Amino acid sequence: MVTSVVGAITGLVGGVAGCVALFQTHAGNKLAKDANDSAEEANGIAADSKGIAEHANDLAGKANEIAADANAISQRALAVTADQTVYKWRVEYDGETSTVFLVNDCGNIARDVHVFVRFEDQTIAQARVDKTMPFCKIALESEFFSKQIIKDQSEIDAINSGNGFFFADIGTCRVTVHVTYTTELGSRRNTEIEQCLTDGQRH
Repeated sequence: MVTSVVGAITGLVGGVAGCVALFQTHAGNKLAKDANDSAEEANGIAADSKGIAEHANDLAGKANEIAADANAISQRALAVTADQTVYKWRVEYDGETSTVFLVNDCGNIARDVHVFVRFEDQTIAQARVDKTMPFCKIALESEFFSKQIIKDQSEIDAINSGNGFFFADIGTCRVTVHVTYTTELGSRRNTEIEQCLTDGQRH
């Protein structure tokens, strides 16, 4: 009888111990899972923080580049503002070849030079050169110039041959030469020259 009671009590204690162990195991597993989730979340936060830090570094680098560019632009602007370099351009014409010459008539180099020769509303000739040295010339050839001079001379001759009236003039071709160029200090400038071309040698 006593043995049976002891056995029952022992079994009961064992069952309780098993339940306690099972509960503790479940609790331990839950704690381990929570700890693992927390670790993963911490790793995610760390990765996000690293990404944010890298992005911040990229932005800082770009900000430095922008600041450097702004400084360079500011320095160029100051140089352009202080540019008092004097340029002089002159137009010549060679009647034999019907060529207009634009002369850089000063001691300074002109860069990225664009030249247009216009008659009334027409562009007759144009040219672009990377660099024009001091006192050098840009040639713009077109038969239009000589033909226009001949036409104008014919009209003058017609006036002089009629009604005994003499019109003392010679045939011309009035053109406008537009030149755009960059100075040695980087200033971009425009100049416009009106020229009356006449037949004959360069003048």
